[in-house]
Amino acid sequence: MRLVFPLTLMAWLVTPALAQQCAVQPTGLGKPVPMEADTLPAGSHDALKRVVASGAQILQVAPVHGYESGVAHTGQQLFVYYTPSDHAALLGGTVIPVPYDTLHRLAGDRVHDLAPYRGIRGMFVQNGTRFQVIYDTPDHQAAIAGSLWDADGKDVTRSQIKSVPGAVPTIAIDTPETREATKVALSSLHGGAIGQTGAPEATMLIDPQCVYSIKSIHALMPAVQAGRLRLKIVPLSLLDYEDRGESTQYAKSMLSFPESEMASAWINNRLNIRVDRPSDDATVQLAQNSNLARQIGLKGTPTFLWTTARGTVGRYEGNPQDIDGFIRSLTQ
Repeated sequence: MRLVFPLTLMAWLVTPALAQQCAVQPTGLGKPVPMEADTLPAGSHDALKRVVASGAQILQVAPVHGYESGVAHTGQQLFVYYTPSDHAALLGGTVIPVPYDTLHRLAGDRVHDLAPYRGIRGMFVQNGTRFQVIYDTPDHQAAIAGSLWDADGKDVTRSQIKSVPGAVPTIAIDTPETREATKVALSSLHGGAIGQTGAPEATMLIDPQCVYSIKSIHALMPAVQAGRLRLKIVPLSLLDYEDRGESTQYAKSMLSFPESEMASAWINNRLNIRVDRPSDDATVQLAQNSNLARQIGLKGTPTFLWTTARGTVGRYEGNPQDIDGFIRSLTQ
């Protein structure tokens, strides 16, 4: 029997420090019962206190395999967490109802053991260009596929996997139904390309007003200018609920430039030139871009999509921290 570890789609999860994405408009998930900071256990390094201090409300639920569990909700973002009793770390992900040691044994030589963090064991399981990070539970009767953060919001998982070759957090959309449909949709997106033809290429979904989209493109520009990366930058309007419609205005403005100028107009802050006089096609093109965003369940920007060497569609959500690894993943 071949064991396959499906990737956990964690686009809807937010880190304790809040994910580096601008989120889509909330859809009314209800209001958890708030928990005040002074009701939490004392301690200078308490992950839950940090979450509450950031403005989130917490709904505690029943313990899960020895971990305290609950939901942190900011009104815009949702994070289902698991934490040890000292609240020294937070786990986010999916519970696997199989003992950690059993998974470790069955995965065989595809396992890279990670350095334990505060007694929490973890393993990196690789299957070709796909991977999953899995953590043990206190009772050792289950496992959690996901990510781990310390009490200060630092991404422990990212630090743990740095030494693992090819460990870049990507998601491969690999079902017959989504493969062809997504590839066709990608080719029909409206946006502008930047970078050398023939370089590893990805489609970058942005909101022109999103600070994380802006931060991401500036971080990637050295690789673009060096001929190592090509991006097709596709505007969306996610933040109208925050900026009173300016996202739509600036996305239409970007689409009103010639295709060869769209990306540079956004990067160089020239969208105000067309913000009051968008092209006749801009409204329809933005609607078509938004339709794909809904189809793929987009939760925020920036989000990167690309076609892998195997013909599947890769996906990366947020600002790539390991740019070299991100570029390598585009060719795998």
